[in-house]
Amino acid sequence: MKWSLFKIFFFWVLIIAGYGKSFSQIESIDVDTVFYEPSNKVKTNFLKDLLKSKNQKKKDSVKQIPELNLGGAIRLNYAYKDYDDQNKDRLGDFGFEMFRIDADITYKDIFFLVEFRWYSDFNAIRQGYFGYHVTENTSFQIGIHQVPFGMLPYASHSFWFNATYYLGFEDDYDAGIKLIHDNEKWNLQAAFYKNPEYTDSERYGRYSFDLVTDEVQTNEEINQFNLRAVYKWQLNDNFLMNLGASAETGQIYNKTTEKKGDRHALALHGNMFYKKWNFQLQWINYEFNPKNPEGLSDKTVQFGAFMFPFLVSSKANVYTLNVARQIDINGKYLDNIKLYLDTSMVKPKIDFGSTSKQIVIGTTLIKRGLYAYFDYIFGQNMWFSGGPGIGLTHPGDQNWNSRLNINLGYYF
Repeated sequence: MKWSLFKIFFFWVLIIAGYGKSFSQIESIDVDTVFYEPSNKVKTNFLKDLLKSKNQKKKDSVKQIPELNLGGAIRLNYAYKDYDDQNKDRLGDFGFEMFRIDADITYKDIFFLVEFRWYSDFNAIRQGYFGYHVTENTSFQIGIHQVPFGMLPYASHSFWFNATYYLGFEDDYDAGIKLIHDNEKWNLQAAFYKNPEYTDSERYGRYSFDLVTDEVQTNEEINQFNLRAVYKWQLNDNFLMNLGASAETGQIYNKTTEKKGDRHALALHGNMFYKKWNFQLQWINYEFNPKNPEGLSDKTVQFGAFMFPFLVSSKANVYTLNVARQIDINGKYLDNIKLYLDTSMVKPKIDFGSTSKQIVIGTTLIKRGLYAYFDYIFGQNMWFSGGPGIGLTHPGDQNWNSRLNINLGYYF
């Protein structure tokens, strides 16, 4: 397995390095650059023209109509798992994955955004908040919004995300208040979150990965503070580096002992854009220190989302290294192709478990609002890739598992 994995690595790096056209300059340095995110890049604003008043353009108009944008997506998914005998016997499974609706409203300096999702076996809010633009560069948000930690908006390029997502450090949304200051050189964010998006810690039907509880594991997240700073260093018209650091600290409430533990995480991250290339590098150090009842180990904590709870090493370092390249086609059947190699490793601290690894080799085909993700996922000791959890103790000879995932979606 190790040799075949090496060959796939080598082959994919050759493809990324040797295929592509000349590139245009990066789009913007005003915010953290998004490397082709469908929900932001492709959206049909159904009611935008309908709700805009012609009088709004006149200087003497005293009435301003709110601007409403509606969007959403529908997706289907195919999965073939080499670690699931029944799935292999069926040659994989294909079916409905998700439908979502999102809306945002802007009225003068006030804004509102909500996104709700329906999956095959549960439904959940992803985000929902309102806010106010204090100045041209400063605003605040109140509600369920993205936690300012690590690379934003994602620390990956694939549909499958990286290990950071399943640890609650990527594309995570909690309930609180956030202050954002963004100018040409800096993006600064500070936030306080009272708790996750759902106060019911026994609810596993959620989008973001949080601490969840059952009869044995009774720890939940409360009172979290976040700080994030990113310096936008533009070397020339084609080269941008977003260099940043993030800090997170909070409490853990144990419903059995009724005591509060603590948790904290630090991250250093670099998100680099050169023409149509994107390189991502990140290091995270995290610790969870719960106040468990006597007899229950504090070397693991329980996370959950998408209807599944699982155990995670409570103290670890997380390493991320990703590379992606966008190829402009601009043809009849394809607008763009994205090639990527996303890697992540969770290395528990001494006596806190064994290393978990995940590698995603993939391609995204894009035609307007149509997106097709082709991901091949390799995992060792990795949840959702045949492993028992993340960072849990396992025999040294544990096999790698693999999974072919194809996600087809229309984003409108």
